[in-house]
Amino acid sequence: MTKKIIISEKDNIAAVLEDNKVCEFFVSKGDVLLGDVYLSRVDNVLPSIEAAFVDVGMPDKMGFIHTDDIMGKGTLKEKVKPNQKLIVQVVKEPTGHKGPRVTTALSLPGRFLVLLPDEKGVNVSKKITSQKERARLKSIVSLLKPVGVGVIVRTEAEGQTDAEIQEDLEILLEKWNSIVNAADSANPPTLLYRDQDLLYRVIREACDANVEEIVVDTAFALHRTTQLLQHWNMQVKVTIHKGNDPLLVTTGVNKEIVNALNTKVNLPLGGYLFIQQTEALTVVDVNSGKFTSSSNQAETILKTNMQAADEIARQLKLRNIGGMVIVDFIDMTSRMDKLALLEHFELALEKDKAKPQIGQLSDLGLVELTRHRQGQSLSEIFTKKCDKCNGQGFIIDDLKFATATAVGENRAKMNKIKGPFSSNFNNSSEQAPQNNKNHKFDKNNRRDKNRNKFQNQNQNQEQEQNFENQEQVQNVQVEKEVQELTKAKVNELIDDLIKDVVIDNALEAVEEIKEEKNDENIEEKAQKEVSEKKEEKPAKLSRKAKKTKKKEEVKEENIIKEAEIEKAEEKVVEEKTEKEEKEEKPKKRTTRITRRTKSAKTSS
Repeated sequence: MTKKIIISEKDNIAAVLEDNKVCEFFVSKGDVLLGDVYLSRVDNVLPSIEAAFVDVGMPDKMGFIHTDDIMGKGTLKEKVKPNQKLIVQVVKEPTGHKGPRVTTALSLPGRFLVLLPDEKGVNVSKKITSQKERARLKSIVSLLKPVGVGVIVRTEAEGQTDAEIQEDLEILLEKWNSIVNAADSANPPTLLYRDQDLLYRVIREACDANVEEIVVDTAFALHRTTQLLQHWNMQVKVTIHKGNDPLLVTTGVNKEIVNALNTKVNLPLGGYLFIQQTEALTVVDVNSGKFTSSSNQAETILKTNMQAADEIARQLKLRNIGGMVIVDFIDMTSRMDKLALLEHFELALEKDKAKPQIGQLSDLGLVELTRHRQGQSLSEIFTKKCDKCNGQGFIIDDLKFATATAVGENRAKMNKIKGPFSSNFNNSSEQAPQNNKNHKFDKNNRRDKNRNKFQNQNQNQEQEQNFENQEQVQNVQVEKEVQELTKAKVNELIDDLIKDVVIDNALEAVEEIKEEKNDENIEEKAQKEVSEKKEEKPAKLSRKAKKTKKKEEVKEENIIKEAEIEKAEEKVVEEKTEKEEKEEKPKKRTTRITRRTKSAKTSS
């Protein structure tokens, strides 16, 4: 693995490349930086949250310090009081609306050692595995350090001589003495100490035996880099950038910064990641995308997740993402695949100096991990809040409501609509004549036009556009209301037709029943019902109902007349039959008499 360091002192940006791929950025921007030491003043003590706010010189933000970060014993009120002076160090840079987080447990990093003024004892880095080397370094530092001061031996101290370690310790002690002397004579809030410039910090943190080349963009940076490397006995090639384009453009670092600010990250085999940062946590979603070259589905998912684990570890370090991180891997059914993925992910995160702590893989394929915050993230440095959406991620449309003038125009438009329902829509509750209505609407139209003319003279172009949008919205609403009214009228007509059909069917059924049954009792009942209905007071009915009633009454009267005519006809027929019978009886007797006389004559 080959490493290359690019330092742009003009832009205060540096990048570390591993195998021609950016793995870490160093950016020095802002008023309050990580590691700054301030003489602060306690502004407010809040026992309810076991914390205090201190003034570090920022105009709109206060520093936050927890009771655990304040050295000493006792409660919060016993440790600090309002307006008290405190020497604090920034452990978390300000983000968004939050101020910096500070602590009184100071730490001054050097090339081989880290000085802890308020601690005691000597600790050696766990990455130094040789027991002999650990014992040698611990004994050297224990003899050199003064009493009452703690020291941490860094990994870079492995194999260094006693003189180099002693020199580094003396430099750190001088820094601490200068901080104490400045705090005695200064008034809070004041900056007492700031870590070395970007060039010194990058070489101290990132330069090791794997680095082959360091590229800078100024002659002063070239001279200072060669001095530092000679002083630390490091043999690394140092070159200066020559050209019209900036160093970050020619090396492609600017493109890497832009890609690190995007939410989508493409994987080599066709998959991709979605990284969404919020104030509470960061969410990473893994997708297989176009990767379908494996023999089966399980193999495709495992390869995609493995590749995503490597890229997630790189992106966390590259973007300097801290806090809570949730990774949504593609669901896997095999337990062996899940264990293999977790082991691979833990190995990929081991190189990160922020010491991420990873949890277990859940049944839903989620992995939780936490990463120690180290300064501002890349998005907080290179992005700002949108002035349109105020950081919400979307733009809210203007809420435009109807004004008095708009309502008047709406009525005038409705009067111009030609249709059977326009008058009902405009004045459904009023029952005045149409001439008066039109006269009133004409007056309203004139008033509205005068108001619009007066307003158009004072309004600017933006207000005119808003008014046009309001008119469009109101026209749509008017059309909807007209459609609803037409639907209501059509429904009423359909109901009336249905009622007429039902009444006609009922009348036909009554006629059939009356034709089949001609009993006098039924006729008398019908007559009684008709007379009772006539005596009852007529209810208010519609024109159609009155017509149907008249039809029914005419039909009933016709039925009664027909029945009377039939009775009269029957009586006439009966009388005729009786007369004929009376006339026929004497004729028969005479015939009998004549027969008898004839027979008597013959006998004689």
